[in-house]
Amino acid sequence: MRIAIIGMGRMGRAFAGRALDEGHAVSVWNRTPGRAEELREQGATIMDSPDDVSDDCEAVFLFLADDKSTLELAVPDGQPRKAWSLARVVNTGTVAPEVITALSQAYGDSFVNAQIVGAPQAVRSGAAGFILGGPASGRAALAPVWRVFAGAFDAGDRPETAAVIKLLNNQMLLTQLAAVAETVRAGRAAGIDDATLTGMLRESPMLAPGLRNRIDVMFDPEHAGWFTSIQSAKDLTLALGLVPDGESLPVTEAARDAYRQLISDGWLTQDPAALVEYGRRAH
Repeated sequence: MRIAIIGMGRMGRAFAGRALDEGHAVSVWNRTPGRAEELREQGATIMDSPDDVSDDCEAVFLFLADDKSTLELAVPDGQPRKAWSLARVVNTGTVAPEVITALSQAYGDSFVNAQIVGAPQAVRSGAAGFILGGPASGRAALAPVWRVFAGAFDAGDRPETAAVIKLLNNQMLLTQLAAVAETVRAGRAAGIDDATLTGMLRESPMLAPGLRNRIDVMFDPEHAGWFTSIQSAKDLTLALGLVPDGESLPVTEAARDAYRQLISDGWLTQDPAALVEYGRRAH
């Protein structure tokens, strides 16, 4: 397929690399220049503007950071981009359901919501999956893309459903990660060394696969990862917005507040596993 990718963060670059490996024709654009030079060497076309998609482009994939950037890029001044009118428009970012509604209203049956399940490494290797929502015609038309990954969970015709399911997955991950970080802090306080704690976590049947992936980064003093504490607080805030006013999700609220404290402590761009540093200032 001929596809355009808007946004060259870790996920966007990983997706573009995988698509190029599998023979798709890929054009890319990023607000900040210079993020995709290695993709140019791999065969990608670097666009000067998000409107530079070719007339034969079949799908425009959005890899954008948040609600604001998604709306600004995809529906400037509240209107769909005319240059994208012949293509499917595919959102992959974790954004509020109302943002998905706005994109769906702007692009109609051409819009598909495709939420990624997996880290950038999994996207690059093809091990990641997708949660798909939107018109059946759009989901089917993009089958050549889904086939180069681990598969897709069909959330039905409403694109908002895929957004909610992704938020629920992130809610489970981030609240459990907050609890595991406290387990590590409690173990350290009780005098257990890191090697023993690491071994315990690796062997524990209580730890889900998504949490096992973060054991090493939890004990890395730099807590280098691909997902940040800022994104964690944002996603939990969105998850809390799923319930009506007056209803409470106290565990999720506590986890969100913990990530907010982590940000206040200076761990803004580190992996959320940096919660083991709660209350300590970043270097």
